[in-house]
Amino acid sequence: MPVTGKVLEDSIRLSRIRRIKIMLYVVQAVLLVSMAFVFAFVIGGATLKPTLYIPLDTFATLVVLLLLIICIESFFFRILEIRFARSSSARHLMAKNSIRRALAIAVVTGVLAVILAVPSVLGAIEESTNRVIVLAGQDKEASFYSTDTFGWTSIEKVLITSYKLVHVYLVEDTVYETHLGDQNAMFINRLNPDNYKINGTTTISVPVVANTKFHLVLNDDPSPGVGATAVLERTLSGTVSGMIGLLMISFVAANLAWVVYLMPVERKYSVSSIYK
Repeated sequence: MPVTGKVLEDSIRLSRIRRIKIMLYVVQAVLLVSMAFVFAFVIGGATLKPTLYIPLDTFATLVVLLLLIICIESFFFRILEIRFARSSSARHLMAKNSIRRALAIAVVTGVLAVILAVPSVLGAIEESTNRVIVLAGQDKEASFYSTDTFGWTSIEKVLITSYKLVHVYLVEDTVYETHLGDQNAMFINRLNPDNYKINGTTTISVPVVANTKFHLVLNDDPSPGVGATAVLERTLSGTVSGMIGLLMISFVAANLAWVVYLMPVERKYSVSSIYK
C-alpha cells in the first residue's frame, strides 16, 4: 500500500506532539527539583547538623499536585496522538492501553485516599508509629524531637503513666543542658505548668514547633524510686492528611472521567482494529 501524503503528515504531527510532551515533562521535572530545594532549605529550614531534618510534607503536596497536572496533560496529548495516529488499530490500542492505565491509577490513588481520609484507618497508622519510653530518673535519657526527619509526623502530646505520685517536667533541650541536675530549674522552666503531677495517666501537650528537641524529666521526690512510662503519640502532618488526601480524590475523579471519555472511542475503533 503506497504511503499517502496524509499518512506522512499525520506521522510528522505525531512525532511533534511526542517531542513537545517530552520537553514539557523535562521542564516540569527541573521545576520540581527547584521547588524541592526552596521548600526544604529556604522556607522549611532544613538542617544537616546537629541532626538531619529535611521537611518534605509541603514539598510532597506540590509533587502530587504536579503529578496531577501531568496526568491531566497526558490526557490532552493522548487525544492528539489518537487523532493523528495512522490507523484504526493504533487508535484502538492507544485508547485501550490508556483505559487500563487510568483504572490502575484510580485504584492506587483511591486506596491512598481512603487511608488518608478515613479517621479509623489513619488513626491505626499513627498509633503504629507511637514510641514508648521509660522515665527512671534525671540521669536517664528521655528525649525526643517534635517532628521526624522529613516532617511527615509530629508529636503533639505525650501520655505519662505512673502508679504512684511523681512529677514530670517537659523542658526544651537548651534548658535541660543548661540546668542538668537542677530539679528546681527544671520545675521553673517546665512547659507543662499545670499537669506535671502524675498519679495514674496524664496527657502533656507538646508545643507545635518543627525539629525541636524536648526532654521529659522525672522528679520522684513525692514517691522515691517510682518511675513512669511515657507514650509519644505521633500525628500525621495536616498537610499530608488534608491536601494530599484531597489530591488523591482528584486523581480518582480525573482518571474515571478519562475512562468514561475513552470507552466510546475504544469501541469505535475496535471494529476495524486488528488488535482485540
